[in-house]
Amino acid sequence: MNKNNDVFARTKLSHHTRLACAFSIMAMGPLALAQEQTDTEKHQNETEVLEEVQVTGHRASILSAQAAKRHAEQVMDAISATDIGALPDRSVSEALQRLPGIQLQRTNEARDPARLASEGGGVFVRGLSWVRTELNGRDIFSAEGGRTLGFEDVSADLLAGIEVYKNPTADQVEGGLGGTVNLRTRLPLEQNGRLLAFSGDYNYADLYDEGFVSGNGLYSDRWQLDGGEIGLLLSASIAEIGNRTDSIQSGRFEPNTEADGSTVYLPTGLGFRRIDWEQERNAYNGVFQWAPNDELTFTAQAFYAEANPVDLERAVGVNGPFGASLAPGMGDFHYDPSGRLQSGTLYDSSITFNTRYGEQESSIGDYSLRFEYAPTERWSVSGDLQHISSEATVLSMTAFTGVLPDSENDYPETTFSFSGSKPSLSISDQDRLMQQDQYWWGAAMDHLEDNEADSLAGRLDVEYTFDDNRFIKNIRFGGRITDKDTTTRQTGWNWSLLSNQYWLNNSPENTAFLHEAAQNQSELITFDEFMRGDVDVPTVGWFPTEQLVSSNTGAYKYFESMVANNGQFWGWAPLTPPEAYDLNPRGDNVSAGINEQNEKTRAIYVSLRFGDDSGDTLGLPFDGNFGMRFVETETTAYGRSVAGGIGDSCYIRDNASNITGIKPGDCANADAFVSAFLSELGDYKSFSNKYTNMLPSLNLRFMLQEELQLRFGLSRGMVRPAFSQTRPYTSLSFDFTGEQFNPDTVANGVQGTATGGAPYLKPTVADQFDTSLEWYFNDTGSLTFAAFYKDIHDYIALVTRVEEFSYGGQTFRFETTRQTNSASGQLQGFELAYQQFYDMLPSPFDGLGLQANFTYIDNKGGVNTAANPFEAAQQSGATDETLPIEGMSRTSYNLALMYEKYGVSARLAYNWRERYLLTTSAANIGRPVWFNDYGQLDGSVLYNATDNLKFGLQVTNILNSRSELEVLADGGPDARYSWTDTDRRIAFITRYSF
Repeated sequence: MNKNNDVFARTKLSHHTRLACAFSIMAMGPLALAQEQTDTEKHQNETEVLEEVQVTGHRASILSAQAAKRHAEQVMDAISATDIGALPDRSVSEALQRLPGIQLQRTNEARDPARLASEGGGVFVRGLSWVRTELNGRDIFSAEGGRTLGFEDVSADLLAGIEVYKNPTADQVEGGLGGTVNLRTRLPLEQNGRLLAFSGDYNYADLYDEGFVSGNGLYSDRWQLDGGEIGLLLSASIAEIGNRTDSIQSGRFEPNTEADGSTVYLPTGLGFRRIDWEQERNAYNGVFQWAPNDELTFTAQAFYAEANPVDLERAVGVNGPFGASLAPGMGDFHYDPSGRLQSGTLYDSSITFNTRYGEQESSIGDYSLRFEYAPTERWSVSGDLQHISSEATVLSMTAFTGVLPDSENDYPETTFSFSGSKPSLSISDQDRLMQQDQYWWGAAMDHLEDNEADSLAGRLDVEYTFDDNRFIKNIRFGGRITDKDTTTRQTGWNWSLLSNQYWLNNSPENTAFLHEAAQNQSELITFDEFMRGDVDVPTVGWFPTEQLVSSNTGAYKYFESMVANNGQFWGWAPLTPPEAYDLNPRGDNVSAGINEQNEKTRAIYVSLRFGDDSGDTLGLPFDGNFGMRFVETETTAYGRSVAGGIGDSCYIRDNASNITGIKPGDCANADAFVSAFLSELGDYKSFSNKYTNMLPSLNLRFMLQEELQLRFGLSRGMVRPAFSQTRPYTSLSFDFTGEQFNPDTVANGVQGTATGGAPYLKPTVADQFDTSLEWYFNDTGSLTFAAFYKDIHDYIALVTRVEEFSYGGQTFRFETTRQTNSASGQLQGFELAYQQFYDMLPSPFDGLGLQANFTYIDNKGGVNTAANPFEAAQQSGATDETLPIEGMSRTSYNLALMYEKYGVSARLAYNWRERYLLTTSAANIGRPVWFNDYGQLDGSVLYNATDNLKFGLQVTNILNSRSELEVLADGGPDARYSWTDTDRRIAFITRYSF
């Protein structure tokens, strides 16, 4: 039986240890445990008969996690699940946020803050998003993000535990500059005989007003055969979950000069939305182990996970008028002292209603073979071969309707208030809004993605133990090779009109009305109990149906019928692969259509473990490890080298801003020249890059006392650039001058401007220092302090330089903006953590326990990286040196009150993080957005009905916490612009094992 696994199940506590715990709680903390024991007490402790105590629930998980942290070779934290389905939270990301130094981002995508995630999005370790994910100590690779796995895609029910390594050792795979998160599943030869376990829950979302059923099962057994011992483990999780979010939002705030000369800040729009989200997430894990003898073990493992989230959004948009277009008598506004609009009434504002359908399908398969061989007590060797295959597809489809003006060409009035924590927005003339014949079909928009990724990795590790050396314990050395391929296919956001719009100043006879064209594809929607009735949005509207927008090509069939029926259909056409992916990069298409990448790595390392238990060398017992990792990376990116155009001033556009032609004369001549230029240089080819990194590491641990230890860590870490950053593409914009077209004319020393990808990027590297003081005053009690410092260089920043392109024997110079390794910064901070069960209190309070941690982070320098350098707003935000680093909260903390007695295992946990910059440029707003201070209270209670049966209750978001976002006004103050409520989720849980 595995020694660590034995710790998971039982611990032995003496009466003396309990007395020591009693002194600690009487002192309201662990400090009283520092008292030295007398010789008599020590003798009594040694001769006393130990009482064996069965440890379960939170106490067992804490005991296991604390043991892992205490005996680790570096600074780390852990979460343990002693039972199947026993992680403390419903998702991996929610469980991780409880650890010191880890912060959870509650959006699926930072640039899309209008749509918050139901289960939490990205995880930041010590303020950095550069977090490497592992599955059972091996690399993970995803078609969605490339280098990391979305934690929301993995079922927490199948995990035995999670380990977070905050500084590296030489034998660990490189790539986590913030830290490395290892998701650990179970192995049959680590189980104590046969195990058959089931867990199920009914998860009710109160705002969504619907419940979902999930279940998981595990079978594990081991058998003694003539050929040794074999073990088999099969586990599966089938989970359904649903969620609703209600939001009120405005657009970005822009300055406007009033008649009296004063400046006020007005939003570009108003609106509210409701998003219904559901997901089915299935995961399967199979492990076969064979140990022909005590020296050799083979392990074959297959892990497969799939997630299929679907969301349906219905949004109402109020489109002004604001700003300079606001004529006297059009509105009645009220401002705060800074000049920001707070409340008022719009007397004439056009209103749109849209239904957006989003569907994702993602899967990942991880298949591995591993052997461990120890032919002698001194030599051991292990190796594994791993193959990963991942796929992800995305469909987004939106259709818009709009309400007509009345006979006097007026729209309904809109009254709103953005003051305080209870915003409101109401629209007048509800009777009119309920009539289908008062609406027209406005526009449609679709978006597609089709991504895939594969990885093959192999490693070999050898260890030699020096039994006869007091100082050198062992030496490890090994190597690893990988070969990764990733292909990302992405379209832009294909928006266009369905019929005539009144703002085009055309007659209503050319408009497609809901009650005349595709009338069965719209439905009347009410927003009952919006934000639980706490916020006033008493409105209704005719929205496109879910059936209509669930397929972009299906929607086109309905809209196309408008032409036959009414002659009113305009120019929107659906995206259809594969042609849809052959696009130029732009603000809404980061991948330049198709982005193909290959990456090969080769790594070797050597690590020496040393120590002196006697304390003779340095006066204190100590141990540690020193190592060096050498990594070589070779990348190949495939794509078009250059593309571009003649400049917007030469295009002819229609009323919908669609390009319909080229202006004659000089523009036509310029277009012919540019086309020939690009046809010669814009061919499809490969771009290769190669770099090497030396990654030293040193970890020391000093045993100051039996329970008190001090750690030091020095290391260098690296994180490779994202595959989206190394796409090989350059977009040229020619700037011809003079009255006549002349390609030889150069303005300001350059022929034009350009924006491009960066296939020659290098990794971002950090020199890191870690230290921690750790006091383990009993098996489930500790007080720890950790400090860290990272000197980070080669941040990836947007830089503009002159580049030359040759054509027809001539050289042309362009001011080119690319992402470049150029910036540096320093990150420092500390973590404080405490946990203890107060066994010495009188019954029934002796079951109480407390976990608490606090994190502080300070950053200087560094830069933010534009997700898409082809968008002007992201260029501006990423180069704004006044902004902090995205995703980094200065402070965060966790508090958890626990109770473990009488078969009851209960926890009340509060998580809080300080305001932070979510993104330098939010989609559709083009401004920096902050996520305000946020705290959430969760709780759970489980009861052990028998030794085999547990049931209980888990509640998420007990206090109905509201998420609030702020947007940076153009030249003005930060303005609160978004308020979002989400579900309180209640899960009824049953676990059975035998």
